[in-house]
Amino acid sequence: MGTQGLPRVTEIHHDPQLFVDDFLVDNRWADNHRAESVRRVFHQPAKHPANPVIAGDGGYVNVVRDDEAGLFRMWYQAYWDISHEPRKYTYAVAYAESPDGIHWKLPRVGRHSFKNTLDNNIVYAGPFGDHASCQFIVDAPEEDRRGYRYVMLHGTRSAEGHGMHLIGSHDGIEWDPASSSLIFPGYRPDTHSSILWDPRLRTYVCFTRATNLYDDTNGLRRRVARLESPNLWDKWPIYPENILIPDELDERSGHPLFYGMPTQYYAGIYWGFLWPYAYGGDIHTELAFSRDGWNFQRLPERPRLVDPGPVGAWDAGMVFASTWLEVGDEWWLYYSGTDGGHNSRENVAGIGLARVRKEGFVSLRGPAGGGTVVTKLIGWPGGKLALNVDAARGEVTVKVTGYDRKPVDGFDPAPSLPVTGDRVRHEVVWAHGDIRALEGKPIRLEFVMHGEVDLFGFQAVPEEA
Repeated sequence: MGTQGLPRVTEIHHDPQLFVDDFLVDNRWADNHRAESVRRVFHQPAKHPANPVIAGDGGYVNVVRDDEAGLFRMWYQAYWDISHEPRKYTYAVAYAESPDGIHWKLPRVGRHSFKNTLDNNIVYAGPFGDHASCQFIVDAPEEDRRGYRYVMLHGTRSAEGHGMHLIGSHDGIEWDPASSSLIFPGYRPDTHSSILWDPRLRTYVCFTRATNLYDDTNGLRRRVARLESPNLWDKWPIYPENILIPDELDERSGHPLFYGMPTQYYAGIYWGFLWPYAYGGDIHTELAFSRDGWNFQRLPERPRLVDPGPVGAWDAGMVFASTWLEVGDEWWLYYSGTDGGHNSRENVAGIGLARVRKEGFVSLRGPAGGGTVVTKLIGWPGGKLALNVDAARGEVTVKVTGYDRKPVDGFDPAPSLPVTGDRVRHEVVWAHGDIRALEGKPIRLEFVMHGEVDLFGFQAVPEEA
């Protein structure tokens, strides 16, 4: 029950409302009870035919789009196996750029010695020039960037000691040593950690490993842990808590460990790019998601977001995807790959691209005979209704009802005009009603699908948009 004995109303905002789970779903069914139900469908990103977009090099990867310069900018972890006996290796941060996100140039920066030469694209190697690893470009609010365009989390050693640092840059190539701050002193997660800003909680959240609690005995440190702090650049309290650990299905699949989980925040959801790991062997990327940043779900069949390629392929051994970049009506996922497993010392690396429709990881699919999805009672925030829907093989109409599923007083009792076609934002209209007039009122949306339709989500689009 809601307040004072009234029905509970779920308040939404103008963010996209996505059907990755049943958070807003009150009920769903096939119109023919003998037909296949309205079911949740996973849509795997498609690998680009030009892969690898960078061949023979690459590690953990981050890409941003610089619209002013007309460039895609990429940073990735470069690896140098200095010697096998004794075992000695190091890392640095390399840079690439592209006009279209597919054809990449590795500029000769010439500022940092790596592999015994300055003829390279290394842009950062740590304060002493001997180590910088696990870089992650932090998407921080403008006021927390300290005047820098880019802020990078990375592992290195400095005069203050080993740990995770932040450093700023105006152009992504020259990183300002004066800005370097040790925010995780003495704490080395040994994986691709990520930091994001949660605007609801007004805090920064880091997903990492609890290496201060567990060593690598039986792979115990290979879990996903969470840290948080309201202040990005200050020293964080180091009290990680594991929030995702492998389960029986992971053990049965032969991937009883997690190598890491870079995470992105979008539309009120934490999107985790989980890396299930076969000890010493292959790694793939799987989707995990959470509404609160603590309790993560995974799809029941555990489909792979990015799968290693076939035997002999450049990405046959390991694939590490970490976050996406919005390009038009698509999400582009860049990933690093290797042709061999984790323990191979002869791995050749590369970087690939996989693409999926915007907000398109998961849909609710109506069967050919028709199906219905009814939302919980939501507070309409104002604006028009838009659908992210593939109705190329059918159509969908929307009814607006109240708690009792009866027409709302003063609004068109009939369904909307049919929505057809395949669009990420399709405006819904009624013959005798304007949903903008329902601002602030509790309503249900009832999506009635005819033919095979994939409904990814909906959005209350504000007037200014």
